[in-house]
Amino acid sequence: MRMAQKKFMAICIIFVVAVTCLGAKGAVAQDAAEGKVLRVAVKPIAPFVFKHETELSGFSIDLWNALAQSLKVETAWVEVTTVGDQLQAVKSGKADAAIAAITITRERENVVDFTQPYFDSGLQIMVHTQGGNHLLDVFDSIPWPTLGVLLGAFIAIMFVMANVLWIVERQTSEHFRKGYLKGIGEGLWGVALIVATGEHGDRQAAKVVKRLIVFFMWLVGVVLIAQLTATISSTQTVDRLNSKIRGPSDLAGKTIATVGGTVAADYLTEQGLQYVNVASAEEGCDLVSNGDVQAMVFDAPTLQYLAAKRGNGVLQVVGPIFAAQKYGIAVPDGSPLRKRINKALLEMYEDGRYRALYNKWFSRA
Repeated sequence: MRMAQKKFMAICIIFVVAVTCLGAKGAVAQDAAEGKVLRVAVKPIAPFVFKHETELSGFSIDLWNALAQSLKVETAWVEVTTVGDQLQAVKSGKADAAIAAITITRERENVVDFTQPYFDSGLQIMVHTQGGNHLLDVFDSIPWPTLGVLLGAFIAIMFVMANVLWIVERQTSEHFRKGYLKGIGEGLWGVALIVATGEHGDRQAAKVVKRLIVFFMWLVGVVLIAQLTATISSTQTVDRLNSKIRGPSDLAGKTIATVGGTVAADYLTEQGLQYVNVASAEEGCDLVSNGDVQAMVFDAPTLQYLAAKRGNGVLQVVGPIFAAQKYGIAVPDGSPLRKRINKALLEMYEDGRYRALYNKWFSRA
């Protein structure tokens, strides 16, 4: 009996010691976690992460700094260029977390863990501005290079006809006997009158050559005007087609740009839409602005920010937000940091700090 009591007491003592040690270990681990430096992978994407010389700024940077203050940790930024690089840095242990504008997807959950979402997003479409100053729009729609070619051809034909008129008239008209240059000048004036009035001089006395010149210049005028009208109409038709991009259903058959390796690129691929692969949203916006592509498909908050800050009045975001997304903070699979970040995020929602940061970067005012 006494032996049984002794064994029971020994087991109780061992259990108490083990619990005490585990508690002490947890406390030490917590203290160590609070005092450590966390490596956080970031990539540039407006307006979440900006790089100004050596300083980082943006909504996600401000958000992480607030979280780090709550977690009582220091931050060492790990700068990369793509979302894939961020996730790889977390998976390989080169970073303890990653933040920017990382969409939570099933495929990415197989690589890393995510905190609860901290930003609701989705895709949207940016196009070149249509409308505004109608007179300027019409002026811009004129195909000036083609107009220049047609005008040059017309002047060349007038010069040839002036020479023909000079050769014919110099035998009978004193105005054409003043040397070649003056004679050609009279010839050009005569051809101009033919173009303007459709006839030359006395109709009864007009020679066959003059009548042929009148007919030829009339024919040339009709052809050139028809060509110019067709070219302008074609250009304006293309412009009107471009302006009809109002949502994802209008993207078929259009030239589109997006950033490769993103959710936007995956969406376009799933929809069977070809796209121009660009390195950044800024590069895609430049293509739209220059008319190299008809639309840019990317994350809505980024496009809205770029249209407002860099669009210079020629870029606009159209249509509703589609393919809804949620941004989260990536951490290693099974990391205890995930729970601590979630708690800190909830505290920011409750005390108003999150709303203040959101208004700072996304307020329309």
